Amino acid sequence: MRKLLLIGLALVTGFGVVVLAAERGPITITSDSDFTAENGVIAGNGTPEDPYIISGWQIQVPQGDAYGVRIEGTRSHFILRGLKITGALDPNGAAIYLADVENGTIEDCVVQNSQNGIALLASHGIAIRDTYMFVAGIGLRVNGTSREHYEHSIESTNLVNGNPVYYYVGLQDQTLEGLEAGHITLAGCKNVTLRGAKVEDGDGITVAFSEDIVVEKADLFRNHGHGLFVLASPRTVVRDCERIANSALSGVSIWLSPRSQVLNSGIHANQVGLYINASDRVLAQGNTYIGDSVGVRVAGASREVEILDSSFFQNRNAIELGTSFGPRIERCAFVEGDVGVYVDSSTTYAAVRDCTMVVVGYGISNFGSQGTFEDNLITRANIGIIFEEAYGEAHPTSNTVRHNVIYRSRDGLYFGHESTDTWIYENLIWKCDRAARDFGKNRWAPYGRGNWYSNYSGQDADGDGIGDEPVTFGGGGVDPAPLMSRDFYTRLPGLVATFEPRTITLVDETGNSAEITVQVADQAHERFLGFQGIPTEIAQDLAILFVWDEPDIRRFWNPNVFISLDLLFFSSEGDFLGDLTMPPDTKDFFASREPFQWALELPEGKLAELGLSTPVKLVLP
Repeated sequence: MRKLLLIGLALVTGFGVVVLAAERGPITITSDSDFTAENGVIAGNGTPEDPYIISGWQIQVPQGDAYGVRIEGTRSHFILRGLKITGALDPNGAAIYLADVENGTIEDCVVQNSQNGIALLASHGIAIRDTYMFVAGIGLRVNGTSREHYEHSIESTNLVNGNPVYYYVGLQDQTLEGLEAGHITLAGCKNVTLRGAKVEDGDGITVAFSEDIVVEKADLFRNHGHGLFVLASPRTVVRDCERIANSALSGVSIWLSPRSQVLNSGIHANQVGLYINASDRVLAQGNTYIGDSVGVRVAGASREVEILDSSFFQNRNAIELGTSFGPRIERCAFVEGDVGVYVDSSTTYAAVRDCTMVVVGYGISNFGSQGTFEDNLITRANIGIIFEEAYGEAHPTSNTVRHNVIYRSRDGLYFGHESTDTWIYENLIWKCDRAARDFGKNRWAPYGRGNWYSNYSGQDADGDGIGDEPVTFGGGGVDPAPLMSRDFYTRLPGLVATFEPRTITLVDETGNSAEITVQVADQAHERFLGFQGIPTEIAQDLAILFVWDEPDIRRFWNPNVFISLDLLFFSSEGDFLGDLTMPPDTKDFFASREPFQWALELPEGKLAELGLSTPVKLVLP
């Protein structure tokens, strides 16, 4: 049969119509016995010395078919050579799909006008070279449940959308620098640093079944799956990546990789910014999440995940805690979004502390139990903290809500019918249209001290600081011990309380000097937040010193700030470079004319109150 086929091809070649002779439909092989002429085999008997050859075909994948070539469950040796595959447009398919396959080679093939190129699933020992994939989706996808499934020989002569594929197996104690690629994989590697890699309009980076990998200063842009996918690779560190953006799935996805870290990176406009699944003690710190549908999602029973010192801007849901135990969210800034932190019913012992949330639908939405929500500032929310109605699907219990400041919001607190035994005390409900609603069975003022309400008008006849009249809420909740004064709350609210306090000296040209205590904003999330969301009465006594490592011209803005601010610019030596005044609650931008390293924000007119006039010099201790 094969000899007849070859003769037929030769005759057609003689008439000069090779293209017509080489065209055919998809090839499907599901066992070694399917390597036949009818399935495109033109030579060979499947041994290492004489592999089956499937070569020279132009395969147009019909609409509705998922694959151009599909081979499953084979052990015979074979080569796919010189195939041109077009029209594999099914998003769940691929031009070439190998599942549970060994001993295969793909060489000199072209994939065009297709969604996905080559998919290897639970296969081993596949060689790929000199193959070009021009796709709208994933060029090369390798999936499996063990290191063996990633042990392939894939050469850099392969291209994804015009850029080379770098596929490394078993590297140790090496540094790879400056790779510009369509696809990068590190599999079965140990103690390898990938520095300065760039993958754009490709497959991103995969780290699989490896240990102690560092990915730093990568630029991952518009990749068609994950920007960076980490699988079964403990202690992977991702750091200082300025742009992980516009990924179709996630910017960074960490699966089954405990004690991994994502640090000081910009993760923007992805479907999910950072996805942590079944990975314990992952640390995400110092990152910026802008425009992701979900900024961070934690799932898969991950334990003790930490999300710290990060900025979230214009994400739909900034953080989603799925099935997890003991996640900790601290010192983060959330500005503009539907939900700041969402806690699913399968999450226990969540902690959200020292965060500021501004212009959000819900600041914290909780269905979980045994959580602690404290020392947060929530401003301009529809509802500051809500335990939503779950209609029998969730029963949040034994949570604690304390020491939060909820300011200029429609509703301060809401507790649904299924919520029970939540302890609620010493919160500041400030200038909210409605203080609270409680339809559950929760404990207000468990220690005899309730909450402070800016609109409370009750009396305190015995002078004990507790209002004589309880505060009642819609749904039947009652705060029996409302606080008469907010003086008990001596800290600054939310994130700004964690800024380092420092005393500086300002000296004007006449020699007058004044010391002033400032909150130092020297990290990205602190500089991003500034005065935003801070109650007017507190902001009037606050000053923030912005600090950078190097001088530059930078822009400031003043949204969600309720007072006018004077802004002073200083050189690295503290010399005065100019000043301006920013009106309250504006999204206009303001900048200096010269590069500056220090900037001081303080209430308008504060310098005059201190007896100073501009220009002033900044003196640091």
